[in-house]
Amino acid sequence: MAFVIRFAKAVRNNWKKSTVFASALAYGVSYSNEKYEIKQLMRYYCSEASRYGDVKIGLNQRPPKVLVLLNPAANRKSSEEDFHNYCEPILHLAGFEVDVVKTDSEGHARRYVEELANLPDALIVGGGDGTLSEAVSGMKRRQDGTQCPIGVLPLGRTNTLAVKLFSAEGANNSDLENVRTMANAAYAVIAGKKEKTDVMRIEVLPSVADETPPEKPVYAVGALQWGAFRDILALRDKYWYTASLRDYTAFLFNAFDGAHTWKCKAKIAYTEPCSGCSNCYKDMDDQWAAAKRQEQQPRRWWSVFVPRSKTAPKTDYSKIINERCSVRHELEVDPSELVIKTGNVAVEEKGSETKEDSTKLEVLVGEQADSSFNFIGESWGRVKGRKFFECPAKDSFSVRTVELFPERLKVEESDPELYYSIDNEAYEVRPVRITVVPKAVEIFTF
Repeated sequence: MAFVIRFAKAVRNNWKKSTVFASALAYGVSYSNEKYEIKQLMRYYCSEASRYGDVKIGLNQRPPKVLVLLNPAANRKSSEEDFHNYCEPILHLAGFEVDVVKTDSEGHARRYVEELANLPDALIVGGGDGTLSEAVSGMKRRQDGTQCPIGVLPLGRTNTLAVKLFSAEGANNSDLENVRTMANAAYAVIAGKKEKTDVMRIEVLPSVADETPPEKPVYAVGALQWGAFRDILALRDKYWYTASLRDYTAFLFNAFDGAHTWKCKAKIAYTEPCSGCSNCYKDMDDQWAAAKRQEQQPRRWWSVFVPRSKTAPKTDYSKIINERCSVRHELEVDPSELVIKTGNVAVEEKGSETKEDSTKLEVLVGEQADSSFNFIGESWGRVKGRKFFECPAKDSFSVRTVELFPERLKVEESDPELYYSIDNEAYEVRPVRITVVPKAVEIFTF
């Protein structure tokens, strides 16, 4: 009893030191507990993966070969460590033959996939949305037209599609939940369940005086974003000294700067969504060509764990007439932000639409920022909720194709740089045509 009294007096007389000590102790206990839970979680996933690796294969069979495109610069250079700790063990324990290729520059993943002689059994993208967009672009540009399923490991700073596929609903942004999402993504590859995903094809519209050959299209699974929000968010690493508050600091320091794209003045020409007809059947047939190639590939030993999917009978879209599919609608816009996104990053409402109806692009025309303070508040709310593509919209509508003609372009060397963000990668502002390509790639999912 005397010891308790002396301890209480010491705490009362040194309350500042006691508070600091108690806070440090609580943090240490919480940190240690989270590390223990992460180890237990990885032990569970590794034991589940071992079930696939323990299956015996014949002498003439080979283990599945997967190619990992790893972006070591993703998520402030922490992606490589996360891959080795939380994803690679699961793949190896499942008996996979894993080849890792580290990207070393912008566009490396796109060129590598496009020029690869033979695709592996699966392509795994270790990075963020930008690395995934490059891999999909490279695959869709291949001369031989071959494709393979794509695994998405959420190792980047923005992982819109991967988080939507593998993160638990309502999960917080703790280290434990991030590891769970990464492990889910790796385990989805060995489980083998796949779904076809829509992408959007972005083509630069050539000018009349342009004599150079047309540029190859870029493919994206997320969104094209243009405006002040994108411009300022791209500056967040400039404020590295504010650590986890860098996203908020970027908007606080730049919301009063007139150098950013506060007016996205442009003409938009678009066509309405279409489920497939004689006018757009070439885009619709992409999914059937990919399915046919997949049917011709021999099934591997691990396919015994995966039920055979039933292929629906092919629809002859060339004989379907939809007069409204080719009707062009035009309008002039002048917002502070413009977003064109696929259904992969759209907010889903229960019972709102079926998957057949979701083959479309959504255009969000933002409002003009009425004050810098309101802009800061709205931007902070979007950053906190990780809703980068959910801009406050003055108008929104669904399209199959959309052509964007910006009024302001970089013509002279002295003109300021203007950029779109396509899956969080910067591209020069130019007139573009954006088309939804339904069921264009296969993604591993739960």
